[in-house]
Amino acid sequence: MHTWTTENLSGRDKFGFWRDVLCQTYVALDPRVADERQFVGRVSAHPLSTINVTTISSSRQEIYRGASEIRRMPTEVYFLNLQTRGQCRMIQGGRDALLGPGEFSIVDSTQPYLNDYCSDDWEQHSFRIPHHLLRPLVQRPEQKTAIKVANDGGLGSMAIDFLTLIAQRAQAVPDAAGAKLGESLVNLVALSLGATAQARESAQQSARQGFCATVTKHIELNAADPHLSPSSVAAHFRVSARYLHKVLEEGGRSFGRILLESRLEHCAQDLCSTEAALSISQIAYRWGFNDLSHFSRTFRAKFGHTPREHRAAAAR
Repeated sequence: MHTWTTENLSGRDKFGFWRDVLCQTYVALDPRVADERQFVGRVSAHPLSTINVTTISSSRQEIYRGASEIRRMPTEVYFLNLQTRGQCRMIQGGRDALLGPGEFSIVDSTQPYLNDYCSDDWEQHSFRIPHHLLRPLVQRPEQKTAIKVANDGGLGSMAIDFLTLIAQRAQAVPDAAGAKLGESLVNLVALSLGATAQARESAQQSARQGFCATVTKHIELNAADPHLSPSSVAAHFRVSARYLHKVLEEGGRSFGRILLESRLEHCAQDLCSTEAALSISQIAYRWGFNDLSHFSRTFRAKFGHTPREHRAAAAR
C-alpha cells in the first residue's frame, strides 16, 4: 500500500504536491480549492489485480477533468467513487449525483466530468476500473455515469457492502485471489447499474459470491453477540433466511460452521493475549459458548489441543 499526505508539507508546497499525487494515482486532473496554503489531503492506494483501490480524503475541493486533461492522458477507465464521509457531487453528461455516506456513482475518464467535494471533511473509496472490464457488461453504459446507487436493500446494497469489504481488506488480499475478487466486484457493479442480458447470469453468480463474503465478514465481526442467528443476519441484509442459507451453502460453509469457527478463532487469540488475565471459562463465555465441555471438544477438534494446552504453548 502507498500513502501520500500533505500533512508535513509547507503551505506553498502542498497543492503542487497534491496535483502530482492525483495525476499519479488516478489520471490527469485539475483540482481547485479556495486556499491552497490551508489545504489538507491524503490518499492511500493498493492494486487489486487490474483494479486500483484508493481511499482519499481532504478538505473541500473541486476536481475537474476537461478536454485538455483528456488529451494529455487519454486513459480509458471508469472511476467508481463510494462515499464514506461527507458529500460529493459527481457531474457528467448532463447528469448530477449528490452522494452521501454509503452511496456510489461512476464517471468515465474519456469524457469531461466534475467531482465537487462540497464538505470540509470527506472521505471516499475509489475504484479505478478499466473500460474493457465493465463496459461490455452494462446496458447503455454511456447513460450510467453520474447516476447514484444507494443502499436500497437490493442489488445496490449488495454492491455497496462488497465494495466496502474490498476497500477495507484489499491490502490483505493475496495476489492469487485478486483477479477473482476483481471479477466479482465488476459483475456486482454491473448488476447494480443494469447488466446486459448476456452478462446477467454470470453477474448474478458473482453477486451471490460477493454476498457470501459480505455475510461471512458480518458474522465474524459480530461473533460475540449471543443473539446472532440466521434470522437476525437475514433481517440485517433484508433477505430471507432461506436465501441466506442457500448462498452460504454455495460458498461451502453453513451459518453454524462459520459462526463456530469464528468464535473458536477469537478464543484462540484471547488465550494467547497477555493484555487481560481472563480465565478459560471467561473467554469461552465471552465468545458465545455456554457449555464448557462443548467448547473444549470443538477447540481440540479445530486446533489439535485443548484450550489449556494452547495457552501454555503461547506462554513459552
